[in-house]
Amino acid sequence: MIRGIPSENDFFDHGLDYLNLGWGTILGLCLDIAEVEEGTGGVEPEMKADFWEAAERELATGLSLIEQGAEFLLKSRICKVSPWLLISRNPSEWPRRCETEDVDYTQFRTIDAQDLLKVHNTFASERLPEEFEAVFESLRRERNSIMHTVDKNLRFNSALLIEKVLIVSDHLIGNRSWVSTRREFIERDKHSAIHRDDSEYRVALEFMTVVSLLTDSKLRKFFGFTKRQRAYGCPNCCHSSKYVTLECRTALLRPNNPSSKMIYCFICDTESTIERQDCTFEDCKGNVYDSDWDECLTCLRLQA
Repeated sequence: MIRGIPSENDFFDHGLDYLNLGWGTILGLCLDIAEVEEGTGGVEPEMKADFWEAAERELATGLSLIEQGAEFLLKSRICKVSPWLLISRNPSEWPRRCETEDVDYTQFRTIDAQDLLKVHNTFASERLPEEFEAVFESLRRERNSIMHTVDKNLRFNSALLIEKVLIVSDHLIGNRSWVSTRREFIERDKHSAIHRDDSEYRVALEFMTVVSLLTDSKLRKFFGFTKRQRAYGCPNCCHSSKYVTLECRTALLRPNNPSSKMIYCFICDTESTIERQDCTFEDCKGNVYDSDWDECLTCLRLQA
């Protein structure tokens, strides 16, 4: 008999954790450089290049965690069909005396990462598309380069790694589900246990950075957010911390017309009612007003 047979949820939970840890590593670096830029009013291109060169090891670690997360999430989907599909080797190579003694599932060699996609698409009811296959293979190749050699030509792009996490999430977790997935992880993270009041602030800060890094087409694809439409301050995200106010312009009119009285923010997944009232500052032509905070949501200033 085989003991300790894993469930799809076992692999899924571990996959989420690895993916979140990889994302956190990448976004942590992005937030570091953004903080310096905000504090100094800008960073010289040479200094920024030096920063990212020094961060190569951390980016490599982030990539490895992302790839590991994708592997576990794939194993979860395979395990949903049958955990035995993950067992590798011929019976002659199985653990000794497994036919006469109880053995643990972990004693069996499981299939290599390079075979996961083939096994999944052979047995699962829905095959994964070419977009995911391309991303998974690139993650696997890059991770192998990190783990098995020192490739001095290997360079990492933070925005591209962010996009890869979002593609993995879309196909293996759920379409446009990463913001809520990230929020749940941060809320139960050990650091949030100490500063739980700031978990929403952290989520807002991360995805504000993502908006600045990704193209409009990617933002529309993964979040339904567009840079082509005027964005307003989100009352929830701007005031998500009791210690500091964010200039989080991620709320779009819903519907997008001059008389609309609702705005929607993809970060907090919240609709807020707004009023139409001209801003009291002459240099601002906005008329989207939040009465709860007495704030113009165009310039994010308190109304005199």
